[in-house]
Amino acid sequence: MRVALISVHGDPNLQAGGKDAGGMNIYIREVVEKLSVYDVEVDVFTRDHDRKNEIEAHQSKLNVKYIKAGDNSLDKIGIYNHIDEFVEGVDNYKIQNNLKYDLIFAHYWLSGSASLKLKKIWGVPVITTFHTMQEIKQEAFPYNIDDPQRQAQEKLISQESDGVVVWSEHEKNFIQSKYNVISKNIHIIPPGVDLELFQPTDKDLARREINIDKDLKVILFVGRLERLKGLDTLLEALSMIDQEEINLLVVGGLYNISEVSRLKKMCNEYNLSEKVHFIGSISRSDLKYYYNSSDICVLPSYYESFGLSALEAAACGVPVVASKKGGLSSIVVDKKTGYLLQWRCPGPFVEKLEILLKSKDLRNSMGINARKHAEKLNWDDSINNLKQLFNKLTSN
Repeated sequence: MRVALISVHGDPNLQAGGKDAGGMNIYIREVVEKLSVYDVEVDVFTRDHDRKNEIEAHQSKLNVKYIKAGDNSLDKIGIYNHIDEFVEGVDNYKIQNNLKYDLIFAHYWLSGSASLKLKKIWGVPVITTFHTMQEIKQEAFPYNIDDPQRQAQEKLISQESDGVVVWSEHEKNFIQSKYNVISKNIHIIPPGVDLELFQPTDKDLARREINIDKDLKVILFVGRLERLKGLDTLLEALSMIDQEEINLLVVGGLYNISEVSRLKKMCNEYNLSEKVHFIGSISRSDLKYYYNSSDICVLPSYYESFGLSALEAAACGVPVVASKKGGLSSIVVDKKTGYLLQWRCPGPFVEKLEILLKSKDLRNSMGINARKHAEKLNWDDSINNLKQLFNKLTSN
């Protein structure tokens, strides 16, 4: 089987944590690498861009094809105007190389829009994974700015795709009720986690790798630095806790200068500048040391379609405190592997952080439970379910 995987704005080779490079990039990378074991050949099509210096080296090379569509420096706002150019480039590649694709696998609404056009040309089924949807995100975070075409396109893509893969019951219910898509066309297939890369290791050894004092209490945040991630809530909560031996490590790209400046200004106002460390974007191989060095991982997001960093932390045996939003409810088991907070104001975060910081035994027991739960969300199950869906749609 040969699959055309469409990821218009997201190059899976880019290091996660940079602009428009996060969980989706990691997901695509993992899926492509693991499908190859099942004799599924995948060509990844993404837009040519000017960020090749941010490409992360991998042990296995992805088969990524860069398609010219608009100026290389264009960000995802405005790419929609160049979708036809992208589609033409993908089709030309197929013709020039005399290829036949059995299936199109689209990621994000821009890719779904391109894929529906390719479906008409090639006559093959389309599966779409949105990763995030504008209307869901808008409900949780009304300050979001996006392409004005997005909402109408997401409705069309949901209705016209042969299958929609979602990561949570919440997302399935939204698409089914809001866009009148029949239940059997929506498939809940959450991502897995690399259980070998992300596993519990000795905390002192991990801290020596990244030069962290063994006596500190460490809180970890992993994610892109944008308002949607709610890091300001965590900073405010931290300012209300006795911080003498507490440090917060913030792992995520520093490209968003205005947001980084805003957060650092907050640190100054709360007298946290010496306690909060902005690490920047790091490689996956180094990320495991940060998880294993931390006592608690916190995701105070306004919305997460899944929350990959919460799952990676859980796989490393670290309790997670997170907002009860989107897919995080499937990763964090409240009061067993961490805490899910209904309210995003600082108070509830202060309460749960203080409980965990004061009890090493509770952190350890939740960490053990977290690892056991993470083992249920494995890539073998995820890829098997995807492969079954591929077979079902192509056999029709």
